[in-house]
Amino acid sequence: MRTAWRWIFCVLLLLPVLVWGQQEETEEIVVTGKLPGPGMWKISNGEHALWIFTVFSPVPKDMIWESKRVEAVIAKADEFLEMPGTDVSVSPLVLLNPINYFRGYRLAKRLSRNPDDKPLKEVMPPELYQRFEALKARYFPNDKDIEELRPVSAGQNMVREVQQKSGLVQNNDIMNKIKRLVGRKRGIRQTSTLVKMRLEGGYGTLAERVEKMVNSLPSDQEIACMESQIHRMETELEEMQSRAISWAQGFVRDFRNVKFRGDEDDPCFGMLMASTENQTITDLMKQSQQQWLTAADKALATNTTTFAVLNISEMFRENGLLAQLKAKGYEVKEP
Repeated sequence: MRTAWRWIFCVLLLLPVLVWGQQEETEEIVVTGKLPGPGMWKISNGEHALWIFTVFSPVPKDMIWESKRVEAVIAKADEFLEMPGTDVSVSPLVLLNPINYFRGYRLAKRLSRNPDDKPLKEVMPPELYQRFEALKARYFPNDKDIEELRPVSAGQNMVREVQQKSGLVQNNDIMNKIKRLVGRKRGIRQTSTLVKMRLEGGYGTLAERVEKMVNSLPSDQEIACMESQIHRMETELEEMQSRAISWAQGFVRDFRNVKFRGDEDDPCFGMLMASTENQTITDLMKQSQQQWLTAADKALATNTTTFAVLNISEMFRENGLLAQLKAKGYEVKEP
């Protein structure tokens, strides 16, 4: 799923990110002090070991990550395998043209709204809109601009707002610290496993492709996606907070049987796969996983110690990267 969403946002790279409304700082959970995060999975091929540290989002807002275990592995690692993903680029002539910035801003604003500028209330079923309004009144009552967005945009903003007000944030600080630790290790090879894709054409061609993709999202599936997001914020927030604390404290077993975003029954994933970019998303996801597995195979054949980072979902999905490593016959030791 991460790759699919990254694709959409990379396609929208030529469009400035719009931030709707002000964010107030209130929390319902507080986790302070140094916390270890999860232990590492050890993948072995004889004397060759691949250590995998798993990341998770969102995490408790005020946690301080204790990185000593990761530092010890990095200290003796020959290679660092970066997370799988995509690197989508466009011509510098498109990005650096200041006119395209303003054209992109207008396009992004238009595409984030419903056709004919209908307010959110008019495109959502009444009962569902009432549930959305209840969340809005509790978590972001002063955000009037969200009412002008289409469901796919409003749903993302809603989830972000509710999580932030509940003391949950993205894991950017942890990833940045890992990059600094790797950068300080002399002689370590840093291997990117990103699938690189160049989008051809000028601004007009790219803008047309983006607009075609957004307009192809089925309205019923867009509503189903938002309904699932509202349901999660209504009923699963405490569970999300609990999982964030479990990750911070290293209790990885709590993630077994969890339904992750991007699973086949995820309505938001289904919405994306119904768009005009279905094949591109599918191809990028497959290529991304294969590229990481190829790099892992090579590392396990040549390095004494390799350090890698993966999303924790890859360790528990039935067809995740850990399952694929096991299928190759490698010895796997869980934390």
